[in-house]
Amino acid sequence: MKKKIPMLLLLAAPYAMLGGAALAFTGGRAGFALLAWALAFLLVFLPNMVYAFILPRKGYTQRQLLFWNMLLKLCNIPFYCLVFLMGMMMSVFVIPLLPIFILVDYTVLLPSTMYGVSGLLQARKARRVSTKALVANGIMQFMFCLDVCSAVYLYTSSRRANNE
Repeated sequence: MKKKIPMLLLLAAPYAMLGGAALAFTGGRAGFALLAWALAFLLVFLPNMVYAFILPRKGYTQRQLLFWNMLLKLCNIPFYCLVFLMGMMMSVFVIPLLPIFILVDYTVLLPSTMYGVSGLLQARKARRVSTKALVANGIMQFMFCLDVCSAVYLYTSSRRANNE
């Protein structure tokens, strides 16, 4: 169970960060939103990016890494929808905030991507993924929407490979 705590925190962190930002903006303290993002990044997101590459040494298989990659990406879909909805409600006034939205979106995307990259590398070591698939899925992991397709494909194919 101890090995899963960082990933469980990673599941909740985007929503906590969004809640902190919503409270900050409704209270008129935009600086608090920046503080919420910085704390989430330093305490949850950044350590999880490193942890994804430590887990294989602790006995995690490629299938487990790819499962967490898929789960994290699927659970982040409502977060991205909420960010998109906020942007739509702000209309043209969102334009100056676009760099901030991009920063926040990639802050949430990168930790789950690292689980996918780590799982892909483990799958390549086990010769379950070709070099072409490694490169293609590795690139897809860094792109919005395609990352979810890649994560689902990688996990289902790893499951199928384990069943054979």
